This record gives sequence, structure tokens and C-alpha cells, in this order.
Amino acid sequence: MLTYEELQYFAAFAACGTLTGVAEKFMISQPTITRAMKKAEETFGVPLFHRTKNSICLNENGEMAAEEIRLLLKQSDDMIARVRAHDRTARTISVGTAAAIELPGLVSRISRAFPEKAIATEPGLPEELEKGLEEDRYQLIVLPYDPTDLRRPGESGDSRAGALFARQIGEEHLMFFLPEGHPLADRRSLKLSDLNGENLLLFSTVGFWGEIVRRKMPDSRFLVQSERYTFEELIANSVLPCFATDLTLRGLHDMGGRRAVPISDPEVNVRYYLTCKASMRRKLAAVFQ
Repeated sequence: MLTYEELQYFAAFAACGTLTGVAEKFMISQPTITRAMKKAEETFGVPLFHRTKNSICLNENGEMAAEEIRLLLKQSDDMIARVRAHDRTARTISVGTAAAIELPGLVSRISRAFPEKAIATEPGLPEELEKGLEEDRYQLIVLPYDPTDLRRPGESGDSRAGALFARQIGEEHLMFFLPEGHPLADRRSLKLSDLNGENLLLFSTVGFWGEIVRRKMPDSRFLVQSERYTFEELIANSVLPCFATDLTLRGLHDMGGRRAVPISDPEVNVRYYLTCKASMRRKLAAVFQ
């Protein structure tokens, strides 16, 4: 039988069409590839190549063999990935979260429930997190809505919501973070539309918040920063409005000459729900207590 490496060589030859290309890709000698092609033909027991004096190419048998080998390699890779994922699951609790920062007490709560396991957290957008939970890439996810609520827009009676279990674990409220000299800095609350049209600073990893503010402030331009240090320097040294939340402001004693003004739009005042598959509810019950 062909080895896994020989199957890879054959699939690579089908893709690039030259023995030299396969040898360069795998950084091995061309005679090794030639022997692998000959062994493949012997294994199948039928001609797989058109041969000329200076080259070979796949015939119809070879094309069919290449397609079957590609499927076999994919099945093999998928099998390895599933086993590795199972091993990670056995040793690690993977948590996907829509919150831009770690929710207070979340990791410690999971650690108390499973002291023998490592906790891995990963940010993501809500739709990505729900897909990851469905595919078992996460055991737990944090969503800015209750995924079991069939009254949500777009949900219906045949929704996947019944396959999930969720409990509220926290809240977060978006605010404008305005320089003291801004004409709206003294307001008790604002709507996103009140600053629509102004230029604002925006941190790139704000998750679902970014989609909301762009939709509700279509006439604004956002100066997006991906580096935390640069973003904080701009906040300290510019007069551009930006955003903060009640969670990001906790423990911040020096407001840097800025004022936090709550935003009244309901979309930016969210409740977070810790969510798992309903089939995992009993196994993860300690986390939800």
C-alpha cells in the first residue's frame, strides 16, 4: 500500500504536473518522487500515466486516482483534526466570547468548576461563536443576547435555539468618551445619532460594537487603530471623541480630561449570556450555578 507521504506526492503531482515541482515542494530528491509514482501505478495495478521520452502526465486512470487520493487525504486530515480536538476538549475548556474584554469573574468561575483543566478564551463575532459552538470548537460561548429567546428578530419556531442552554452572566453599556471641551460632554446621556457625522477614534478589536456604531452613524468617519498603545496615546492627546464601556472604565482613576457619557440606544446596552449546547448542560452545570 502507499504510505501517507506517497499519497501526498501523487496528489501534489496531479496539482502541479511536474516531478520537479513535487520534489521542490517537499524538499526531497526527484528520484524519490519517481519511485513513488511507479509504486502508485503498481499499487493500483493499471496504467496511470502517459509517458514520453522527457515527461509524464496523468491519463484518465491517473486523474481518477488523484481525485480518490485527494478525498482520502482530506478524510485522513479530518480524522486527525477530530482526534486532536477531542484531546484538547479533554484537557481544555475553550470559551469564545463576544465581549471585547474579559468579563469579570468568568475565567475564575470556570476554573473553580474545572480546576484540572486549562481555560482558553478567544474573541469572536456572535455568528462565528454560534457556529464554533455547533462545530465543538468551543464548549462555552458568551453572546450579547439570549440565543434561546425565540422572540429575537429572525428567529422562528424551528430555530436551533432549542439546542442551546444559556444564562445571563453580566452586562455592558457603551458610552461616548468625550473631551471636556466637547459641546455634548455635559449631557447626561446621548444617542449614537447625536454624534453622527463627527470623526471618532475606534479600536479595531471592538467586536460586535463596531458593526452597531457604523450602522447607526453612517455619516461618521472612524479612525481605526489596531495597536493599544497608539490608541491610548491618541485618546490622551487628541480632541476626537471615542467610545468606552462601563467595564473598560472600571478601575480607571485618571479620565485623561475626558467624560464618559452613557448612550441610550438599546443596541449598545447589552446583557451577556453564557451559552453551551443543551446536551452539555449537565456536564457544565457547575459553571452555571
